[in-house]
Parts: sequence; structure tokens; C-alpha cells
Amino acid sequence: MDTGQPNLISDAGTTAVNYLAEILRGIQGTIRINFRDSPVGSITLEGNRVLLDVSDASVFGMTETDSSLGFFEGLKTAKKLGEILNAKGLTLSIHRKGKNALTIGREATPTVSSLLTGSDDIQVDSVREVTKLGKDLKKRRRKVKKPS
Repeated sequence: MDTGQPNLISDAGTTAVNYLAEILRGIQGTIRINFRDSPVGSITLEGNRVLLDVSDASVFGMTETDSSLGFFEGLKTAKKLGEILNAKGLTLSIHRKGKNALTIGREATPTVSSLLTGSDDIQVDSVREVTKLGKDLKKRRRKVKKPS
């Protein structure tokens, strides 16, 4: 039976996402994240929408190991996340300092960005904000990677 939904492999990661999706639907509210008494972001839950607002990228890349993904690996991961979110009826909106950057999942309506991402589940809301967020993350990684 074809449901029109992406065929997702049932593994431990997918099972965890299934449980997380059900939990997120039942929670409403905002979680503000501080690090060393400074705000670094917030997560707002509104039914089928999750809003991640990154105000300071210092919380990312805190370890000294280089776990950064290359562009194509990151894109592949984002595409898979978009498929899973869409299949679960969820949307993840990523903001940088309160400004829209990306929408991933059910409510994503890509136009030109689908040519770049190869996915109907990833919408670039603002190239400028995505670029700035990428620069913030790279800057943080350079600070963490100090020469030996």
C-alpha cells in the first residue's frame, strides 16, 4: 500500500524520532538556553512546529574534536531530517537572532532552493541569514581548534 509518505527504514534512530515527534506534539512553550549567564538560543514548541532560534553560536562546536560535516554530508543529513519531519507532520524552523533562516519538514515550500538542496522538505527562507549562521558556526569552530 502506497501512502505517499517516504519509505523510512525502521531503525533505532527512526524509532527515537517517532517517540520524539509524539512527545513534541503534546508540549507547548519556550525553553530559553543560557551558557555562562548569556543567552545562546531558544526552542519554542507549538504543536507540530518547533522553532529553534540561535542567538549565539558559541554553544555549537564546544568539543575539540572535528565533528563538522562537509557540505554534501550536511545536505544529505538535512534531506533525511526533512523527510522524517515531513512524514511525521512536523516542521522545524531555524532562526538566527530572531530572523528566519531555514524551514525543514512539513511546512517547507521551497522554490529555487529545491534546486540546490534536491529536496522538497527544505526551504531557505533567507540566504543572508543562512550564510551568517554558517559564518557564526565556522568562527566558533576556528576558536575551538587552537594550534598545538
